[in-house]
Amino acid sequence: MRPTPLRAALWTLALASTLAAQTSNHKRALIVGINDYSASHLGPPAAPGTVPERDWPNLSGAVNDAAALQEMLVAAYGFDRSDIVTLVDQDATRAAIMGALDQHLAAKASKDDVLLFYYAGHGSQVKNSLSDERDKLDESIVPADSRLGARDIRDKELRALFNRILDRGARLTLIFDNCHSGSAARGLATGAQRRAIRADNRDVADRTTSPRPENRGALVLSASQDYENAWETRDEEKKFHGTFSWALLRAMRDAATGEPAVETFLRAQARMRAETPFQEPVLAGNNDARLTPLLGTRIDRRNDRTVLAVQRLQDETVILQGGWANGLTAGSQLRVLDSGARLIVTAIRGMGQSEARIQTPGTPIHPGALAEVETWSAPPLSPLRVWMPKTSRGVEDIATVAHHFSAEAAQYGVRWITDPIDVTPTHLLRQRDREWELLGPSETEHLPSDDAAFAAVAKLPAGSSLFVQFAAPVALIEAIGTDKQGVACTDRPEAADYVLVGRYTTHHLSYAWLRPGVKRSDRRKTGLPLRTKWIPQRRNDEAFRNTAPLLRDLIAPLRKVHAWNILDSPSGARYPYEIAIRRARDGEMARDSVTGGEKYVLVLRVRSLPMPQHVPQRYIYAFVVDSNGKSTLLFPPPESGSVENRFPLLAPDDEIELGDVSAFEAAAPYGVDTYFLLSTDEPLPDPMILEWDGVRGPRNQQPTPLEEILQLTSSGRRSISLPTPLSWSVDKTFYESMPARAQRGH
Repeated sequence: MRPTPLRAALWTLALASTLAAQTSNHKRALIVGINDYSASHLGPPAAPGTVPERDWPNLSGAVNDAAALQEMLVAAYGFDRSDIVTLVDQDATRAAIMGALDQHLAAKASKDDVLLFYYAGHGSQVKNSLSDERDKLDESIVPADSRLGARDIRDKELRALFNRILDRGARLTLIFDNCHSGSAARGLATGAQRRAIRADNRDVADRTTSPRPENRGALVLSASQDYENAWETRDEEKKFHGTFSWALLRAMRDAATGEPAVETFLRAQARMRAETPFQEPVLAGNNDARLTPLLGTRIDRRNDRTVLAVQRLQDETVILQGGWANGLTAGSQLRVLDSGARLIVTAIRGMGQSEARIQTPGTPIHPGALAEVETWSAPPLSPLRVWMPKTSRGVEDIATVAHHFSAEAAQYGVRWITDPIDVTPTHLLRQRDREWELLGPSETEHLPSDDAAFAAVAKLPAGSSLFVQFAAPVALIEAIGTDKQGVACTDRPEAADYVLVGRYTTHHLSYAWLRPGVKRSDRRKTGLPLRTKWIPQRRNDEAFRNTAPLLRDLIAPLRKVHAWNILDSPSGARYPYEIAIRRARDGEMARDSVTGGEKYVLVLRVRSLPMPQHVPQRYIYAFVVDSNGKSTLLFPPPESGSVENRFPLLAPDDEIELGDVSAFEAAAPYGVDTYFLLSTDEPLPDPMILEWDGVRGPRNQQPTPLEEILQLTSSGRRSISLPTPLSWSVDKTFYESMPARAQRGH
């Protein structure tokens, strides 16, 4: 029944009252983003020798991060623009940052206020001979006037201000997208921009200590471990962002009503592991901070539905006060609450605004009217990005040069690395046609010729290790082909999901697809294989009849696994349970691995306590995708269809046993497998679409919208937007499967 104007007005008033109650505690934010470290407008250059040489490279994504977060706070989290102070580039001097922390956050803080400090830029360390830390270095963030001699802002200085805020009873969230030591290299390097500079060795000699804010109730989110790098990446529009910030923004967009901060963080962590597993974010805080919604309750959600306002009408277009930050996608459908008019989103203008077309001509729509999202549209899948460096040289020429490099390394005591996944080299020498690049611990050297590259190897420091990455002949790349659906070539190695890498071992060239920036210990953090097998290149196979088909076949399962790992479900629709695995013979929960020959059963386990008060019943489907891209349906049993798989049955419980019908045994191929939990309000007519070995053929009956998305994802070829119901979600968990003998050794 269409609501009457009076009923709609009362509903609107009730919603406004609810939102006002949710935002009665003041919300303030200080956002800092620095790309420009030139200090070109901040005063005369410092006198030579007065400032330690630290190498201040500019960044590309920090200002984008700051702008995107500001819009997210306004569009979805109830922050008023007047309560957000944003300092970018050369406005973010040491004095400006410290002054804004003092005056905008600390001085105004009151009990239960929601306060945020966000920093994106370089991180570093400062010498402190009186520090209680073993390395005598304080972690720091680097202000825009650092090049002129301004001191870094040390963690101990920040703690004093943060503790003043906590003393006043405010809720404090701290987000840092930078790294400090920046010393941990891993796997195949790409030359990606990291957010760290060398330490400041001017001794501050400060013995001051104060409690860590996270021990007093603050929630602290950091882009990486303190011994790791924090990197930059690019979004679908090729705009630069911090890898962590971009993952967190998408997790905030998708957060359900009342979702604990730890779940929002875990979603960001999962995205990073699917995209950049070499960077591990950190969440610190007590249970109360972890289980409270990040930055308070969202203002755009009601009963797990997204509700937006009509901003204005522009000719035949409706401008909505809601956009990317609210989880809208092109093709999403909405219903105007007071008139019943139907809208379809045609364009996303940004974080907080979108355009829609009226689907019910003649139905009145007024500015300020509320519209509820009824149907979500799954966006096209992002392609698997590959970098294939090429050279005009032939196989014989490459092999001759490779042998020379190997001999040079042996002569000068440089360790020759044959696989950067197994051993991270101190130096990477990579080929770009007939030129070379030498990537070291802190800089990249461009070498114009083979002779220059040989000389560079001879000059490597004692104890160095080297991996030489050989390019592929042009004919090999052409034979592999770049027209495969779902795979896109990039000209930037730092933007690639996989790199085509050539290596030289015992007089032979071979090629494989490698994930950059990962090492073997990362295998349990991602369902994406770290590399494929090495394919030897025969010297007499100039037509690449053996190598090209094998490399082409190896990229197909990578694309399929990648597609499932990045699959998005509707914002706010996340199910509170996740998959866990129990060993049948003794009831022990598997931690992160399963053993061949053992019997296991599935368990649904609540993500975080306390248990949500309301858990909707949904149909549950569990399936596993191995590293070869093959899927096996585990629950419900394939022969039973969608029967007895709707949970929770009665009152929600912390754990739900799926029983013997979900039993399985781990088997070859062994490796890291991804276990998926699909939950949906509507049953799948044919659950067998979740089980495949390769691309399935066409079905006799027309698939439902959700089935169509799942089918196209399993093929890795979804290139269009597809409308779906709102109430479904897909989540993943990683377990390593291994043979019994390996498990005993492990």
